[in-house]
Amino acid sequence: MMDTGVLLDRADILLDQGRYKDTEDSIKQVLQLDPNNDYALAMLGRCYINTKRYNEGVTVIQRAIALRPNNDFYFYLLGFVYYQTDAYKAAKEQLGQAIELNPYHPEYFGMMAHVLLQEKEFEAALDKANEGLAIDPENLTCLNTRSIALNKLKRTEDAIATMQNALAQDPDNPITHSTVGWNFLEKGRHKDAQQHFLEALRVEPNYNNAKTGLKESLKSKVPPYKWLLQYSFWVHNSGKKVAQYMPIILFIAFRVLITVFKTNDTTSGLAWTLGGIYLLFVVTSWSINSIANFTLLFHPLGKHALTNSEKWSAITVVAAMISGLCLLGSSEWLIAGDEGGQYFIAGLILISLALPLGVMEYPIHYKNKNKRELFTKLLLVTGLLTLLVVAIAPDTGYRLSIIYLLGFMIYNWTGIGK
Repeated sequence: MMDTGVLLDRADILLDQGRYKDTEDSIKQVLQLDPNNDYALAMLGRCYINTKRYNEGVTVIQRAIALRPNNDFYFYLLGFVYYQTDAYKAAKEQLGQAIELNPYHPEYFGMMAHVLLQEKEFEAALDKANEGLAIDPENLTCLNTRSIALNKLKRTEDAIATMQNALAQDPDNPITHSTVGWNFLEKGRHKDAQQHFLEALRVEPNYNNAKTGLKESLKSKVPPYKWLLQYSFWVHNSGKKVAQYMPIILFIAFRVLITVFKTNDTTSGLAWTLGGIYLLFVVTSWSINSIANFTLLFHPLGKHALTNSEKWSAITVVAAMISGLCLLGSSEWLIAGDEGGQYFIAGLILISLALPLGVMEYPIHYKNKNKRELFTKLLLVTGLLTLLVVAIAPDTGYRLSIIYLLGFMIYNWTGIGK
C-alpha cells in the first residue's frame, strides 16, 4: 500500500506545476486510504478553485474545516472561493475567521482588502492593506491592493509610490504588472497601461487579467471607447446604486431638457440635437465594445489579442448596425407607403440586435452568468424571428415587433444584460 505522505508530496508538486487533473488523481488516492484527511480535502478544494468548479470547492473545504476547525488557512481558502463567486459578505466572514485564528499572516489582510475593494469600501480596503504591510512590508498582495485603493481614493502620488515599491520587490510579477496596468488605464494613460500588460504577458502568456487589460488599452485608442471606459470606471467606483440609477437619471434629464427646448421655436432645433446625442449615447454604449474590437481586427497586435468568439461578435455587431442603418435610411428617403414602414421596423430591429450580439463578450459575474446567458439568447432568437416575420408577413411582424421591443427595453433597463 502506498504511503499517503508520498502521495500528498506528489500532489503538492503537481499542484504547483498546474497539473490539476493529475493532482486530483493523487489526492483521490489519498482519500480512498484516509477519507478524513483534512489536508487532502483542502488541496482538492484548491484544484476545484483553479479549475473554476467553485461549488465543489466549497463542499470539500467545508469538510476540511469540520475536521480541523482551528486551521486558519482553510478559512482563508473558503473566503477566497466566496470572493471568486462574488459572495462578498460570506467571504468577509471566512477571512475574518482566518485573521482571528492567525492575525500575523499578511496574505489574509490582502485578500480581505480585495473583497472590500469590490464592495467600494476603499478606505477600509486601504486600512486592511496597511495592516498586512505592517506585518510584512514586502507582501505583494497587500502592496497591490494598497495601490488600487489609493488610486480609487485619487491619491495618485501615493499610489504610484506603492506601485514602484511592488515592482521593486518583484520586477517580473505578472499580477503586479497587471495591477499597475489597470491603475494606469483608470487614469486614462492607456499607453503606460499597455506596456505593463505586455510585460505581464511576457512573464505569463496565458494570464487572462492582463489579456483583458491589453485589449482595453488598445481599444482606448478609439476616442468614444476611451470616454465610455472612463465613464464606466466612474460609475463602477461610485457604487451599485449609481450603476443602477444613472441610466434612468440621464433619460429623465435629457427628456426634461428636450421638452423645455421644444416649447421655444428658437431652441427647437437644439431639442432634436439633444435627442440625437442621447440616442447616440445609448446605441454606442450597447455596441462600442464590439465596434472597438472590430477596429482591433486591423491592428497588428490587437488581432492576436482577440478570441475567435470576440472576432465573430465584432463582425456580426458591425454588420447588424450597418444593415439596420441602411434600412432606416431606405425607409426615410427611398421608399414610400407601407413598404417604408416595413423597412423602418426591420432596420430598428437589426440595430437593436447589436446588444445581444455584443453583450455575450462582456465580463460575466459568476452569480448572474446563467440568467444573463438565458435572457440574452432568448432576446437574440426573438429578434431574429421577429425580423423574419416582418419580411414575410408585415402586419403580424409589426405586432410581434412591439412585443420584442418591449422585451428589449426591459432587458436593457433592468440590467440583465450588464
